[in-house]
Amino acid sequence: MMGSRMFDKIGGIRSYDGLNESSLASGVCFTLDAGKVVMNFMPEQEVAQHLRGFSSFAEHSIEDKDRLIYTLARIHHVRLVCGCIITPDFDDAGTIRDFLLGFTRAANGLLFISNTIFDYDGQALS
Repeated sequence: MMGSRMFDKIGGIRSYDGLNESSLASGVCFTLDAGKVVMNFMPEQEVAQHLRGFSSFAEHSIEDKDRLIYTLARIHHVRLVCGCIITPDFDDAGTIRDFLLGFTRAANGLLFISNTIFDYDGQALS
């Protein structure tokens, strides 16, 4: 579950605000020293199709069979997909990237940046 207890574990966050569409949570806006990261939650009805495409990407980009099986299992267990809008952009110091990796670690999730899938521990899977 996402919330202040999780966000407080990440570090580097100056502030955060929940985003709502109608009465539903639709994302979170994080303010960092290097800029803003807006995470938009993918609507539940779109997640399955998105994950099928993500699995296909993994199948075409991961050559090691054991790593592929692991990655596909991790993708299979995804329940929430967040799309990120980063302003102004990734910074040279790596603050935004470190935040995204920290978020991924705290969420026990996967991160997709620049055609690379990263596991919760920051290890590149593809």
